[in-house]
Amino acid sequence: MPEPEKRGDKFTWTYALWLLPWLAPIWLYWLLPTWDWWTISLIIWVLTLIAVAGSLCINLAQRRWRRLVSLLIAPLLLLVPLRILAAVGITSDSVRFALTKQSYLAEIERTDLPGGEQRFRTFVWDDTFLEKTYSTLVYDESDEVALLRGEQSAAWQQRAQTSCSEKKECVDLDPDPDEYVSVRKIGEHFYILDNYLPNSFP
Repeated sequence: MPEPEKRGDKFTWTYALWLLPWLAPIWLYWLLPTWDWWTISLIIWVLTLIAVAGSLCINLAQRRWRRLVSLLIAPLLLLVPLRILAAVGITSDSVRFALTKQSYLAEIERTDLPGGEQRFRTFVWDDTFLEKTYSTLVYDESDEVALLRGEQSAAWQQRAQTSCSEKKECVDLDPDPDEYVSVRKIGEHFYILDNYLPNSFP
């Protein structure tokens, strides 16, 4: 005779909601940049781990197999919609850029360059320890930042060097052996330069 279904034992997608607070710092940290988001992320991670481990133990003890499976596949239930959003260009970076683009453009327009020189500006994009250590928003009117390393003109190299010396926000496309640099376009003449696994931390 089959074992009767345990009371409250059913498949549910609501466990995926438990992981939403873990995503919140990645999407919202730039709204309140003065907060200690590294500590906030750590606290959220620990609380989520405790909640998931506790629920696993309870469901195992009560043999609620459907809830147990639901809990185990919860990350996939959250990952699928995130992947779909990313495929259509909706990410935390793209949403942030859409909401703040005008302020960057206004600052760029205030840049007075002689002789119609192409504008090159950098802005700190992410200096926390969330997904990446360094991330820089680059406005490059020449779009040379997207070229393969070494294909940039001497004029571009000079603009990048000037920005580095004046603002201390350097665009380095020639990383050290244990570093990885990626450049991705996020808007017209706007790029995000990520520097992963840097040698030193601020």
